[in-house]
Amino acid sequence: MNRKSVAVLDVGSSAVTVLIGERGVNNTFVFKGVHTEKYEGFADACFFDAKDLQRAVCKSIAEAERSCGDTVKELYVGVPGEFCKVVTRRYTISFQSKRKVTNADLSALYEQGLTEVPQGYSLIRQAAVYYTTSDNRRSIDPVGMISDSLEGYLSYFLADEHGFLEIFRNMLSEYGIRKTVFLPLSLAEALYLIPSEKRDENAILLDIGYMSMTFSVVCGNGIVYQSACSAGGGHVAAQVYGEGEDGIPFRVLEAMMAKVNLSSKDAGDSVIEYIDKDSLYTFPVQELKERIKGGLDLICEVINKCLELYGDRSIDYKPVLLTGGGITGIRGAREHLSARLNKVVEIVAPNLPYYNKAAQSSLLSLLDMALRVKRENSFFHKFFKTIGG
Repeated sequence: MNRKSVAVLDVGSSAVTVLIGERGVNNTFVFKGVHTEKYEGFADACFFDAKDLQRAVCKSIAEAERSCGDTVKELYVGVPGEFCKVVTRRYTISFQSKRKVTNADLSALYEQGLTEVPQGYSLIRQAAVYYTTSDNRRSIDPVGMISDSLEGYLSYFLADEHGFLEIFRNMLSEYGIRKTVFLPLSLAEALYLIPSEKRDENAILLDIGYMSMTFSVVCGNGIVYQSACSAGGGHVAAQVYGEGEDGIPFRVLEAMMAKVNLSSKDAGDSVIEYIDKDSLYTFPVQELKERIKGGLDLICEVINKCLELYGDRSIDYKPVLLTGGGITGIRGAREHLSARLNKVVEIVAPNLPYYNKAAQSSLLSLLDMALRVKRENSFFHKFFKTIGG
């Protein structure tokens, strides 16, 4: 690949996607190759079938390479919330006298702020919620400011070594990938989807996928709280399917769900019709709505538990920023969540033509972070950063 392009791997709970792209004009992207492959997925931070995962990943890389006409040697892999732990620390370093804060000071602050990584985890990324100088000025970039001390409110992102990192290092090395860089997906989404002015104070980001959900409290350029669990759109579909007593295939009921609008007014005897393989299936609209709402209510219980565990009243009146492809495709789901949670729920998605769907959030957020990380690690960026202090 050329020096401007990066390859990213988005590991969803039901499919994996490899995208090769580069930065376009006005902060857009240019896609060179992309492929999505379904697989068995994961739950409770465990992949159901490692061989099926490897098949899906390798095929996605190969197809993206074929589309791009080039070979991937470096791959940026997004680590889902279930495989990533966020640790926050407040740490202060002091200087002998007032002077300009340098990049070396930031590095020292991060290094001293986390003295020990929990067993079974590896540090993959670190970010600052904010920095504070000795005169109590807050900043997200204190380099060049005059101070005799520097305090950092820091976020450290730790990934599951054996349950995720080791699995992907081995399979990607076997494929021929020379370098693998792991990035926290929740942070990538927070920085890409939420404007900086909304991140100045706490913001709630909720990514609901097919089998997994990540709840994050975002502040500044970091995350101050994160909780992830196996709950998603697939569980809503399972609630609709029940025990299969209606004789309608699971895939058909999922397709019917996409045709329902939970907020619409329908006649009591209305039915939804769906043709699958020359068979006509029908289902009462009101009953389907009630089953979908029942599944969404289960997700609301999980969200309320996350809010309770965070325990900080500062987010009581903050809207829930909902993204991911798990339930955002169900019309009226946002309104139902808002009513049940008694909170404003807003859907956030990439601000890009043709890709402005919440289901694309993780992939494009990952691409954005990978491009920024590649630039940060470039020779010229490091050179000028060193000159600047």
